[in-house]
Amino acid sequence: MAQAFSTALDSAFSLDSEVDDLSNSIDQKKYQMMIQSRQLEELQARIREAENRLKSRQSVQLGANDVPEKIEEESAQTVTPRDNHGSQHQEQEPQQEERKENDS
Repeated sequence: MAQAFSTALDSAFSLDSEVDDLSNSIDQKKYQMMIQSRQLEELQARIREAENRLKSRQSVQLGANDVPEKIEEESAQTVTPRDNHGSQHQEQEPQQEERKENDS
């Protein structure tokens, strides 16, 4: 008789079904949160991997870019500039110095 009364009260106020619905809703939301947390962790790991690959490519490119600059600097230091007539400036400078000495 107590159970019948309890059942009658539950059906009258539909407490069990609301509690069950809320409980199910909470469980579903917890499950969704767990899945979304895992997806977020996976995405963050992928982003970190992509950033690391990008950094390594940039460092390789920077290293490769330094080499041509060094070669250009070295070649600029070893090559003597030429004037409009195709002769080297270094050759003209001593001649000009000799002319100055002779003129004096």
